[in-house]
Amino acid sequence: MAFAPPRADASTAQQWFEDTTTVDGDFRTLLEQYSHIDPDKVVSHVVGTRNRAWAVHPYPCLGQFRFLELNLAKRGLYKNLLASLKEEGSTKSKFLDIGCCLGQDVRKLIHDGAPSSTVVGAELNPAFLEIGYDLFKDQDCVTMLALNILDDPPLALKGTFTSVQLGMILHLFTWDEQVAAFRNTIQLLQAHTGVRIFGQATGNLDGTPTASVHGTRATFKHNGESFRRLVEQVSATTGTNWRVVTAELDNGLSIFDGKRTWDDPKTRRLVFDVERL
Repeated sequence: MAFAPPRADASTAQQWFEDTTTVDGDFRTLLEQYSHIDPDKVVSHVVGTRNRAWAVHPYPCLGQFRFLELNLAKRGLYKNLLASLKEEGSTKSKFLDIGCCLGQDVRKLIHDGAPSSTVVGAELNPAFLEIGYDLFKDQDCVTMLALNILDDPPLALKGTFTSVQLGMILHLFTWDEQVAAFRNTIQLLQAHTGVRIFGQATGNLDGTPTASVHGTRATFKHNGESFRRLVEQVSATTGTNWRVVTAELDNGLSIFDGKRTWDDPKTRRLVFDVERL
C-alpha cells in the first residue's frame, strides 16, 4: 500500500523547530558510554544529527528533539521487556521497533543488556536509519530494516517477533490504514498467546479523524474508546483475539508546554498496549 509522510514545511522558522537543546540524563549516558562520544561534543553531535534528519523530513518530533526522551524506557512494561530479551534459550524473545526513526529505543535496550541479536529497528525511510547509525556509531552491530508496515511483510520476517512497538506512527494513518498496519504487525509476530503490540501516538479527546497541520488529508487520532474499537475490528478481520491492556490519553509530548500552538486543544498522547490471548 503506497504511503508518503504528510507534506510539511522544512523552514526552521516553524514553531516546532528548536535551534539547540541540552542533552542530559539517560541519553547523554547512552551517547557517552554506548557510542563513546566525547562529552564536550555530545550537544553538537545531537544538533547536527537532528539537522540532517530534519532535512530528510521535517517531522515536529525531530524539530523538538523528541528522540532524546527515550520514551520506551519510561514505560512500566520496559522492565519485563528487557528481562525477556535477556533470557537465554530456544524460545528467546525478539523485539521489533516499527517507526523507530533514529533507533534510540533499540540502542537503549542494547545498552541496558539486551543482546543486539534480539532487537531490530524498522523505518519507512532508510535515510533515517543511516543517520541513526551515524548518531550511535554502531553500523556493524545493530540490525535496521527499511519497512512499510502498510505492505504485506517479507516472508523471512513473518512469525519472528514476540513484541512490536508502533512508535508515533498510527496518527499518520487513516482508520483503514491502521487496520492494515495492525494486520501486518500480527503477521510479524509469533502466533501464540502473550505476544504484544504497544506504542504511542498523537491522540484526541474525541477519538476522531483530524486533518494534518497542512490539511492534506484526515487521519484518525484515537481516544481509549475508539482505540478499543479498532482492536476489535483488527481481531475480527484477522481471526485472532487481542486484549487491550492499556489505551490511555495523557499529557505526554509536552502538550501543555505553551509551544504547541498549532495543536487542536483536544490533542493528547495515546499510550497503548495490546496482548494476544
